Amino acid sequence: MNSQTTQTTTIADESVIRAFHRQMIDAWNRGSGEGFAAPFSETADFITFEGTHLKGRKEIAAFHQQAFDTVVKGTRLEGEVDFVRFVNSQLALMLVVIRVILPGQTEASPSRNSLPLYVVTKGDEGWQIEGLLNTRKLTLERQFFLDDFDSLSAEAQRQVTELIAGLKQGH
Repeated sequence: MNSQTTQTTTIADESVIRAFHRQMIDAWNRGSGEGFAAPFSETADFITFEGTHLKGRKEIAAFHQQAFDTVVKGTRLEGEVDFVRFVNSQLALMLVVIRVILPGQTEASPSRNSLPLYVVTKGDEGWQIEGLLNTRKLTLERQFFLDDFDSLSAEAQRQVTELIAGLKQGH
């Protein structure tokens, strides 16, 4: 195999890997758990932004379908691939940037931005996602606010929450 063939294969492989991102966004926007989970292997690990560990394509599909039908119903995703890095010819990492647009909104909600890191492997069935760690993008200022909020008593947290709800209704 000459270097030109290797480079061509890498370009083709990277294209396949990058397509997973678009496929998953499109499936999310359609509310399809099965479509969202399709690029994952049967034994994949998926760690959600809040720490839930999903195991396998079927569990990933079922979890997301339930979310699409309830808590994230009507949300839309947008985003792009930040990078794909090949560890070797059968293992790659991909980092993407995801922005969530809430129902009734036209702009993304920054508090929902995330940075999923994918582990992608090439086997007999071609490229598949073997692992995904989803994490929210969080500024230090927001983390300090959350730390301060968490240090409040339950009653004080309730008061702050009610204050914020009242401010949101006022605009």
